[in-house]
Amino acid sequence: MKYLKNLFFLIITFITLLTLTVSAETAKVSSMVYDDSSAFVYINVENTSSVDNFPQKYVRLENPNRIYFDINDAILIGPKQQLAFEKSKITEVRLAQFSTNPDIVRVVVTFEEGFDTSKVKLVNVNGNIIVKSDEVKLSNDYFNNIYDETPEKTPYSGITAISKVIQKVIIKPTLTESDNKNTVQVMDDIYKAFSSSTLNNSDGKTYDSVVSIDISSDLKLRTKYFINGYYLKNGGLLVSGLGQLTVEKVFMLDSPKRVVIDLPNTYVDKRIRNKELSLCPDNSCKDTAKIGQFDYNKARIVITTDKPEKYIPIYSNDSQSMLIINADKLNHTSLAGSVSNIQKAYVKKLSNKSGELILTFTTPVVHSIVRNDNLLTIYMFNVKSYNEPDLIKTLNGSMYKSLTLSLLPQIGVKAELKVKKDDIIKIDQSVDGKALRFTLTSQKDSKITEPVIPVETEIKPKKPPIKNKVVLDPGHGGTDYGAIREGINEKDITLDLTQRVASILKSKGYKVAMTRTEDVYLGLQERCDFTEAENPEIFVSIHVNSAVATEPFGLETHYYHEPSKELAEVIQKHLVKEINSKDRGILKSKFYVINHTDVPAVLVETGFLSNPDERAELITDKRKQATAKAIAEGIIEYLKSKK
Repeated sequence: MKYLKNLFFLIITFITLLTLTVSAETAKVSSMVYDDSSAFVYINVENTSSVDNFPQKYVRLENPNRIYFDINDAILIGPKQQLAFEKSKITEVRLAQFSTNPDIVRVVVTFEEGFDTSKVKLVNVNGNIIVKSDEVKLSNDYFNNIYDETPEKTPYSGITAISKVIQKVIIKPTLTESDNKNTVQVMDDIYKAFSSSTLNNSDGKTYDSVVSIDISSDLKLRTKYFINGYYLKNGGLLVSGLGQLTVEKVFMLDSPKRVVIDLPNTYVDKRIRNKELSLCPDNSCKDTAKIGQFDYNKARIVITTDKPEKYIPIYSNDSQSMLIINADKLNHTSLAGSVSNIQKAYVKKLSNKSGELILTFTTPVVHSIVRNDNLLTIYMFNVKSYNEPDLIKTLNGSMYKSLTLSLLPQIGVKAELKVKKDDIIKIDQSVDGKALRFTLTSQKDSKITEPVIPVETEIKPKKPPIKNKVVLDPGHGGTDYGAIREGINEKDITLDLTQRVASILKSKGYKVAMTRTEDVYLGLQERCDFTEAENPEIFVSIHVNSAVATEPFGLETHYYHEPSKELAEVIQKHLVKEINSKDRGILKSKFYVINHTDVPAVLVETGFLSNPDERAELITDKRKQATAKAIAEGIIEYLKSKK
């Protein structure tokens, strides 16, 4: 009898375990989207344990240069997907159901030949998969979009990613070794990429570069936003996350009255979706807020209130968070943080229908954008002052001549611009938070005269550059510390390095002008203006690199305009010769100072302050002198070649 009881217990246990196994929820892979920062692909995985389904390794293959990895116990919702990239080290990413028994979804990423695929990492973000690599440089634009009314705009800036739904193909079952010996002729290259024969490819190399993390500062996204915070703060609704948030034109609805804010290129953490919050815990109002995933890459925030026109969004100076608050409850002083001033304004005519305005600030600006049919209002909450005569002079005769500025109570500036209902407005914020760029496009031709400022729009004869003269630009300075690690400031290293380069050049008979010779703040346009006044043959800006991760290290030289490429190549050659560090090559980048300088101009990244080993070297006299020698010798070789 005891034996039968034990047997019965074992049978029941077995059935229970079997039931649990069968009923375990299969992961669902719903979408694959492109991001143009340190991560380049975001794969949305639903109903996952975050561990069991996550890839444990990826396999590297050659001819073509690619990797693939599998998502186990997973079903692809919908057809196969493909991202095709233009002007990128990535050529394409493919997503398909590899097999159905067992359920496996396979991802194949193809790169240009020569790309080191061993540097690729798979990052687990709450069960979703991020594919990233420090080797992939996808965007170096100075401005990121924060507000956009452009209709039918393409998601994600930077490199073009063309999303394609691939025609349905039959994925054959896993091949046996005997089947693999008899090569199957496959006409469809998609089938080749996903063919299970790659499992036995003799050229395949397996890498365990898999990282499991929670959302944190280790993952920096610029043009894609991941919302993981949604709560009450400072009397308003704080939406926080990682990345570069962008907001579309806010609109209002009736029955019930509510204000709607859409965030394109945004993914909302599943744990906070559709949770309703009371915006008045003290019961002083009945206003509520709810956030949801409107579609696969757009978030929607809905605030139900009797006074929807009162709610305004306020953007942090790093565009990582947004406070939505009733303007009547707004305390301007609590948003001030570091005090800023409007430094300069620049206007540029783009066409008879479009014009651009750039406002620069001494420190990152905290601001709000409010658009009505006939008025665009920008609140700059931490701005203390501005030069009104210069501003009027700049705006005169431009599309922005109706812009008016006024001081807010205590601290802050309000800018108002008259617009038409059908005008399209796009606003970008610089990556350092110290500039806002406004682009206004009218649906009718406007009489826009050429602006007085900036100087580059004026037509005047260009003086020939002064022979053997160089402008050296120590990056950052004053209140702008640049990168900071372990109490070491980038601005101090760049000044020291630049002074050493200047000393070497002067000893060889070259003329040198430095944008700064001491620890003072200098705006980006000020550096460009200084260079134009000095009229040198070349411009060299000296910086120290940094990254979120500690692994990257090495030397880079950046250029933007084609005439600057040769100078970048020569300086990079000497850096690699003199310094025992990684050659990260020359990069075409849209840094402000090299984009807005007429003469050949480069920006040198002399190493990574974020890498502990390289940081220890960067502060030594030996490394500094070797770096200065390399830059100086590169400059001398280039100038001699132009005689």
